[in-house]
Amino acid sequence: MLAKGAGQVKILVLLGLFVVYVCLELSLNLLLIDMYAKPLEAVFGEYQLTAERLELFGRTLSGFGLALGIISFMPGHLFNVLGGAKDTTDAQVEQGINKLGKWVFRPIAFVLLWALIIPSLRIVIDGVVDSTSNEKKLSAVRAIVYKEAYLAESVTIEGFPEFDEIVSDPQRKDLVVALIPSLAYFSGGFNHLIESNLQNMADVFLQNRQEETFSKEALPRIRKFDGIYKAEWASYKKARQDYTEASRRENNFALLEQERTELLNKANERINQHWQVYSNELLKAEDFRKDYAENENIVKVYRDIRNKYQSSKCDRECRDFYRAEFAKYLNNLTFKDGERFGVYLQADEVNLTKILKSKYQLMGMFTRGRRAYLHRAYGISEEMEYEQYNQSPVATNLAIAVFKENAVHVAKEWTMNDMRPLRQAITNKYQGRAQALWVKYQNGSSFGGVPEKNLDRVDFARLYEIKVLAKIALGPYYMESFTPSIAESRYKKMWLASQDNISFIQMVTSTAATAAFSPGGSMFQLGKDAVKLAVIPPVSIAASLLAIFLLFIKLGMYLWARSKVYLVVAMGLGVFAFGIPVGKSVMGENSYHGMMVAFAEEFSDVDTFDKTFTVGFGYVLDLENGIFKTYRDLAVVDAVASVVHKKLPRDENGLPVAHIETTSFSLRSYDDLAYSVLDFTPEMLGIGEVTAPFNTNITLLKQDMNVGAYLGIRLADKKVAEVSMPNFMQGTDIGLIAEQRLFYQPDWQSLALEYVSNVDDPSYWLQLAQGDIAKETLMQRLERNMASYLNDTPATLALLNNLNEKGQSNLILLELERSKKYRCFVLGTVTAQMISESIESNTIAYEELPDCKARL
Repeated sequence: MLAKGAGQVKILVLLGLFVVYVCLELSLNLLLIDMYAKPLEAVFGEYQLTAERLELFGRTLSGFGLALGIISFMPGHLFNVLGGAKDTTDAQVEQGINKLGKWVFRPIAFVLLWALIIPSLRIVIDGVVDSTSNEKKLSAVRAIVYKEAYLAESVTIEGFPEFDEIVSDPQRKDLVVALIPSLAYFSGGFNHLIESNLQNMADVFLQNRQEETFSKEALPRIRKFDGIYKAEWASYKKARQDYTEASRRENNFALLEQERTELLNKANERINQHWQVYSNELLKAEDFRKDYAENENIVKVYRDIRNKYQSSKCDRECRDFYRAEFAKYLNNLTFKDGERFGVYLQADEVNLTKILKSKYQLMGMFTRGRRAYLHRAYGISEEMEYEQYNQSPVATNLAIAVFKENAVHVAKEWTMNDMRPLRQAITNKYQGRAQALWVKYQNGSSFGGVPEKNLDRVDFARLYEIKVLAKIALGPYYMESFTPSIAESRYKKMWLASQDNISFIQMVTSTAATAAFSPGGSMFQLGKDAVKLAVIPPVSIAASLLAIFLLFIKLGMYLWARSKVYLVVAMGLGVFAFGIPVGKSVMGENSYHGMMVAFAEEFSDVDTFDKTFTVGFGYVLDLENGIFKTYRDLAVVDAVASVVHKKLPRDENGLPVAHIETTSFSLRSYDDLAYSVLDFTPEMLGIGEVTAPFNTNITLLKQDMNVGAYLGIRLADKKVAEVSMPNFMQGTDIGLIAEQRLFYQPDWQSLALEYVSNVDDPSYWLQLAQGDIAKETLMQRLERNMASYLNDTPATLALLNNLNEKGQSNLILLELERSKKYRCFVLGTVTAQMISESIESNTIAYEELPDCKARL
């Protein structure tokens, strides 16, 4: 009974562990789809570390399942041999394996196999990727471009409405968008469809991007320039008017006399106005501030001081003091807004007796104080009549102030009857004034003004200085056809018409660019990235499903032998957990396989294999979609996401910084170490070859901007160790000749080894008969000679080493006319991330090297 209970506990534990494993596999698969459904800018930017960790953890988990499945299916006696237990009796052996093999050697074999599978999956993918044909890489790049366009909701696929219908569904969009690169990579029909749509897509997509960029970047620049221009024109127009007026008046007696008359009229008007305001205020003094005679604060202060004044103890000196105190109080009284009360009292004018009420006493003091205040403020005494005022210094000072306001300066002793000094002052005002005004305008101008003084609006807009100002303000959005008065909408159309709408996309998706995807080509890394984006999702999904399938079969065999009840329960749970969601997805009205069947009938009717694959891919999408829709919102998925997610490190300015790997042992460090040790295996097994990145990639452009050559350079000890040159003439007769073995290059040692190794191989004798042995192609000879040439050219070799030390991997040499010299441009590695960046801006960031001394 105890043994039976222990067996059931063991079964339940195994079932629980299997469920946990399946949940983790599904979580990583769902997170992988979510990740690859994001734009490239996010995958290679904010989520770069998360994507790397997700890929590593996925390989680790799938490797665990695959290793466990493989080990569990291996015959047990193999581990007895490993354990050296050949003489073990049947009573000591359980199911053909002894205890030492079961508990020591089989676990060790499992761990070793697991550790081997983790880097092997990466190596196999890289080997397949590097050996992928350039046409396949081109297909993957096209698919990436299309995926970015779909994420931007800028295009549809013409002739495939079923695809657009599924993409328009937010619940199913992520899965199909994430697998667009995979579908285009594996399906020739879908790739041809994308190729036929690419030209229109590039035009529409990039033009939308350019319109958005123009609105965000160019319009603010244009409006800023417009403000500067209008201010400059207004300043010039006023300076021109002032200069003309000043020039007319200089040495023109009639105009000078006219201005003297105008100044005297202004002065008389100011003098009369001053007297008029004084007179009106004096008439209103009788009732000045009478409402405040009952103000609580004023009355309280008045009564307090009056009580002290009336005290029997207050003598004459005391009473003089309180009169002065109340006079000071009223004179300094102000309102909250800073306005003065407006009276001025002497101490002897203060009445602190009790003969009348406080109100009337205060009203009387307000009237007397107001009159005194007006006399002081306007400088007019109480006895002065208008005629006396008109000849007084007050009137004269008012006239002098008017003159000064008009830039006419006379002495303080000037009198109204003396006209000679006034005429002289007006003459002095205009002597050199015109030129001074123009200098003032030029000093105030943002570009130093112009010497011409008779320009109209059209001539001013055509000035060279205005063009320079426009170039600075508009920057990259300036065109020679720009004028200050041009309408924004018209200039936008002109700018868009001048753009090369498919500059970068055409470069990376044209069939003429296929050679650049070869080792040594400038787009080799781009091709690798594109193929990885196409291969990793289906390979990861396939590895996960294979691991789950193997373990499920093994678990079923285990339960069949021990408890068929648990087997039925496990099968029922499997059908419920996977069969029902997948069945619903397959049987749905808008199923993926239905979409792919319609597509295959329309576009894959020639190639039977492609048609079969396309339909099968649709069923795989249905399978993944059933799981994706059912389990994407589970808590375990969020938990795994929180573990895998890692933010991109940023500096204090919020800019991303390079991730610094820790020197301590970690899963990543083991993976990198194992990868470097085992990277020879794909070539040995004939499934591809892992190509290490080159130190520098050189693209040689002719004068007509056509590609002259691609060179991949590997450096060692400051010397060129290897040169790889893709056949940039492929597809032509010359390109075909360049691939033929025409030149003898015997290496007797390697020939001997090759003979010994292949003496029984018929294909070797066939190559020998055809003359392919001990010969090299034109491309191989060019590569060998180029390595020697670069090492013998100090200037070019120094440039290559300098770029390598700075981490700059792409060098573009533009041939100059009728010379062996080049203009040198440096740009970053052309990767899939650059597609997203260049689609956004339609430009590629590059740097021109000054004083380039490269020679080829």
